[in-house]
This record gives sequence, structure tokens and C-alpha cells, in this order.
Amino acid sequence: MNKESRSVLKYSAGDKKTRGAFTVFTKLFSLAIFIEKCFFSLYTLKVSCLRRTRKEIFLIGEVCMKNVQRLLVFSLVTILAASLFAQAMVNLTIEASEGPAQVILNGKLYGMANPRLTIRVAPGIYELVVRKSGLPEFRQRITVPATGLVVQAPLGAPQTLPPPQTAPQPIKPLYTLSIQSNVAGAQVSVNGSNLGSAPVQANVEAGTYQIQVTANGYEVYQANIQVSGNTVVTANLKPLSGRITISANVNGAEVFLNGVRAGVTPFTTELPYGSYNLKVSAPGYQDYTAGIVVSGPQNLVVSLIPMMGTIRVSIPAPYLVRDHKNPLSLIDLYVDGVKQRDLTVQVVAGTRKVTLVTGVITFETTLTVEAGRTYVLEPTFGFTVRQQ
Repeated sequence: MNKESRSVLKYSAGDKKTRGAFTVFTKLFSLAIFIEKCFFSLYTLKVSCLRRTRKEIFLIGEVCMKNVQRLLVFSLVTILAASLFAQAMVNLTIEASEGPAQVILNGKLYGMANPRLTIRVAPGIYELVVRKSGLPEFRQRITVPATGLVVQAPLGAPQTLPPPQTAPQPIKPLYTLSIQSNVAGAQVSVNGSNLGSAPVQANVEAGTYQIQVTANGYEVYQANIQVSGNTVVTANLKPLSGRITISANVNGAEVFLNGVRAGVTPFTTELPYGSYNLKVSAPGYQDYTAGIVVSGPQNLVVSLIPMMGTIRVSIPAPYLVRDHKNPLSLIDLYVDGVKQRDLTVQVVAGTRKVTLVTGVITFETTLTVEAGRTYVLEPTFGFTVRQQ
């Protein structure tokens, strides 16, 4: 018995991004299934796919009747089915220098890079835009190969805009922001993103930007700049300074900095950070010299050393006792009432009272001693004869 019937097979699949499958079951003793005249399987057919297409499916069954097999041809069925092979998808990774930043492909927002975002796309050419409020956006045409792609998106750095496309996306106008400084090598940042050493330029949209310029030994320069056209900013950095106080054991001592007279002790001033040669001097005292480094407040105490004069006692040989082994040991020298250990002494410049004692005889005099000079005291002895 030949019998032909027609029926519709129902297909159930997932969404466009999910693999689906359909299955045909039969209770025939033997069932062969063909799709577009190609044999697939017996009893059960499973097709995995992503894209729906129209396929012709033939069901041919064999039944055993009185040991005679008859071929039954069932109806031709046209259904919506998925293609046997789906288009390959690859990874596209966007790494933004500042996050979170919007990632836009061909005008469509795909997500936020904070600082990285990985999405699945088909290989091909795309217009990529990475955008964060307050920073110049990153814009580039990219080609995604079959192996995937990683794109570095530096925000806030100077960049060259891509050439206009046949159908360009609307973009905001960009202006040139130029930043210069009075200090060579000063570091410049815009909205927290480092742009390098001054002078620098950046292409930015209209808006308000926070600019910071720094250099060692200088105060930080900060400013909020409103950009509505090409803008030039000059950052005048001020040297950092420290308060210096200099005192000495001699009031009125002169203070010199780098060879220039700056004042007298006690002395106070504000000095920019750096190195200086200091000299403190006073009459009758040795000069004090030192190198100082100003990196903050300092209090210096200088001790000036008095300059010395020399006093030497000389006794003529005829006046000495010849039989004594050390006749000079019989003579004592006093300066300002203080006994000295030798007959040659160093004394502080100024007026000094000098006393010479030998036995019961005392000689006394007053000297004005100048620094660096030597004074020799040589007593003379004589007799005055008076007749009575």
C-alpha cells in the first residue's frame, strides 16, 4: 500500500545569539530524513544554528508489510530553520587610560570601559569612539581580524582625528589647548591626566578643565580654565621658600648670603628653596662661613670665635740669676688677674691688664691688644740714688 501525506514540522530555537536545535521524531519502523536532498539520519534529526533559512525536508519511510517493503514518501515540508553554520564571533577588547569611559562602535553604545571592556563582534571594520566627560575623546577606525583585537585608548593625550568618512558621525568641535610654563620641564596634567612636560598641546571639546603644573622646588600651579576656542595658558610657578633665622653670640654681626650683605644679627628672612653660602662676621672675631640648604623653616645659631693677640714677656739675660737652673720659673704672668702657664700667651683682642710678679717685686701695665698682633713686654731695672 502506497500512502503519501503532507505535514508541517515545527521548529523551536533560541534568540539570535543562542544556538537552537529542532528534532523530528517518528514511530515508523524505519525513517530516513533528507534536507535539500541530502541524507542526514534515521528517526531523529538535530540541526544547530543561529540564522533561520528555508530548507526543503523530505521524509521517506519504509514499512514492512507481508515481508514486502514499501517505500512511503511523505509530504514535502517547507519550514523556517536555522543555517547549519553560524558566523564566527571574536573578542574586541578596549582598554581606556581613564575609566569609566563609554565605548561606542558605529554610533552604538556597547558599554563602559573601567578601564577595560571586552565585547563579542564579527570581524570587520568599525568606527570606535571612547569617551569620558571632561577629557578629549579617543576616535579611531579599526579593523577587527578573525583572531580578535585589543585597542589601547589614551584619553586626554594629543591625537590626530581620523579622516572624514563618507557618512561621518556628528562630532563636537575640538579646540587647541596650549599650556606653557616659566620653568623648563614642568609637568602638566589636565583633569588628572598627565600630558608631559611643558609646553604641551591637547585637542579638547568646549568646557571647563582643571589644569595643574608642578616642578621640584616650586609651588603647585592650579587653575580652572574655560575653553570655548583655541586657548593658551601660561603657568608662572613661584619658588618654594623657607623662613630663615640667624642669631650669633655677637649682636650686630654682619650676615652675608652668596657674598651679598643681607643684614645683621639677629637676622630673619624668607629664602627660596636652594643652596646658599653664608658668612657672619664681626670686628675682633673670626669670620663664620658655611653652606646651607633651604628646604623649609630653619633656625641657625652662630658662635663667633674671637680673634687673638699675643703677649710675650722677655727678661734680659743680665737680669736673670745665672746660678739658677731655670730662672724664668721664678716669674709669674697674670692677664686680667688670671695666672698664665707660660710667659707667651694668646689673649682676646681688647684692653688687657698685664701683671708680672717675681719674688716680692710686681710690675703692672695696661695694654690695648689688637687681633693678630704680638706685644713683647721687656721690664727694665734701674736704681735711683738719693742722698740723705
